[in-house]
Amino acid sequence: MHRSTPLLLALLALPALGCGQKKINECNAVVQVINAGVVSLEKAPKNEGDPTGVSDLKAMADAMDKVASDAAAVQLTLPRLIRLRDDYHKMAKDIAKAERDLATAAQERDATRRKDAEATLDAAVKQEDPLVDQINQFCQAP
Repeated sequence: MHRSTPLLLALLALPALGCGQKKINECNAVVQVINAGVVSLEKAPKNEGDPTGVSDLKAMADAMDKVASDAAAVQLTLPRLIRLRDDYHKMAKDIAKAERDLATAAQERDATRRKDAEATLDAAVKQEDPLVDQINQFCQAP
C-alpha cells in the first residue's frame, strides 16, 4: 500500500529582534501549535496488526484534524498571519480528508478511488513546505 505521511516541519524559534511584541507573541502561538502537531504525528504508534495501513491512515487523519482545529483556534490580529494560519488549517483538513478517502479506498479495494486519493494527498502534502516557509519568512522579518 502506498503510504504518504505528511512531512511537517518544525518552525524556527522566533528571537526576532526589531519586531513588535504582538507579532512575536502571535507567531510563537502559531509555531507552538504546528510544532505540537509535528510531535503528535511523530509519536503516533503504528498498528503493526493492520497490514492494510487503514488504521494508521485513520489515526493520521484524526491527528491532522486536531492540528487543523488547534491552528484555527489560535487568536490572531495580524492579517498576513491570519491568512497563513487559515491556509495551514485548510491544508491540514485537506490532508485529513485525503487520508480518510485513501483508507476507505483501501478497505473497499477500489483502485481508482485509491489512485485519486493518493493524488489528492500528495497535492495537499506538497503545500506544507511552502506554507511553513511563508510563516517563517513572515515571522522572522522585522
